[in-house]
Amino acid sequence: MANIPDKTYVLLAQGHIRSARYFYFETRPDESDPLGIVFGGYEMCDTDFEIRRQAYPYFVIELGLAGLCRLKINENTHNLSYGTLAGFSPESGHCYKAQGKVPFEHYWVAFTGSKAQQLFEKSTLASNGSVAVGGEIIFIMEQIMRVATEKMPHAQQICCNYLENLLLSLAAISDGRSGGSLSRAQQTYLKCRKYIDENFSQIKSPSQVADRCGVNIRYMSRLFKQFGSASPHDYINRLKMNKGANLLLTSGMPVKQIAKVLGYEDPYHFSRNFGSFHGLSPQNYRVNHLSG
Repeated sequence: MANIPDKTYVLLAQGHIRSARYFYFETRPDESDPLGIVFGGYEMCDTDFEIRRQAYPYFVIELGLAGLCRLKINENTHNLSYGTLAGFSPESGHCYKAQGKVPFEHYWVAFTGSKAQQLFEKSTLASNGSVAVGGEIIFIMEQIMRVATEKMPHAQQICCNYLENLLLSLAAISDGRSGGSLSRAQQTYLKCRKYIDENFSQIKSPSQVADRCGVNIRYMSRLFKQFGSASPHDYINRLKMNKGANLLLTSGMPVKQIAKVLGYEDPYHFSRNFGSFHGLSPQNYRVNHLSG
């Protein structure tokens, strides 16, 4: 979480802003919620625009829209232009300097919160400083600007949800692009999880997954503990139980048949697991949710 430290932030700025739209939320600087947007907006900066800060109290992300600006974060320089998203964390020294003869335009958002650091690191902006993005990320940023400037009901919560979506989308894009650079352990974990996702209904035990993926069962269990949020057994069981709940509510299949679809030879074993997971027997789950 980012707190405003007891020190003076030195700001050296020059140049002009041709046009701008800003928004402000009531977020406290010691925000304890997972995520809180403080302020942000749109700026069209003249070609002589330059700003230097020794530090800043919040996380910042910004999206280039037109023109060119060089952004130096600590010792690394990034070129902001259309489709480039950049960001820096609190206490990072940074310098903006517009380049060329075309005004530089950008969106930017300052935020804080107990999950801000984690999300910022996941997005890869903490390590990369800037990334090239496509239409999906640009659309999300536009929605933040629209909702925040219109100040519609629940605007802060809506914008924070968009912001979290944006940061996690960057993480997903990065994972997809860097699949070849993942560690062997991560690749093995993803291989095992993918097999479970595609075949969980027929899987009898985690050892079946280990055998099909060519790994030792104990090693696979360690990988799920390291990279996942559940053991292989629990991960398989959760998928089965959620599919079972969906079948109870969307099909007329008897419980015995649903158990068979999910790979249970003994329907009573399925019912016990279902009751333990959902707090109701399959029959009562169906009655409670479908009764008029």
